[in-house]
Amino acid sequence: MNDIAAFLDARISEDEKAARRGSLPEEVWGVGGWFDPQRVLAECRAKRELLRYAVAELDARQRAEVLGLLALPWAGHADYSAEWRTAAVLEDGLKA
Repeated sequence: MNDIAAFLDARISEDEKAARRGSLPEEVWGVGGWFDPQRVLAECRAKRELLRYAVAELDARQRAEVLGLLALPWAGHADYSAEWRTAAVLEDGLKA
């Protein structure tokens, strides 16, 4: 995997571990709530499948766009690279 794919894999793994541990307070996690562990795990499965698909099936331009969008929620992470900002994000003026 390239750098962005490895970055995404690591962040998804962190989210999965946190969901399995229930490491946030109950008032934040609440079953059926936004941070419901089952919802987070389902989101992680979906992101992993998008990651797998992008790496295996898309051309370089499409892959960069999809992986850049998947990485956007972690733009504040110390390991995030500004090079991963997508053209769509830059055109819309979103902060990444």
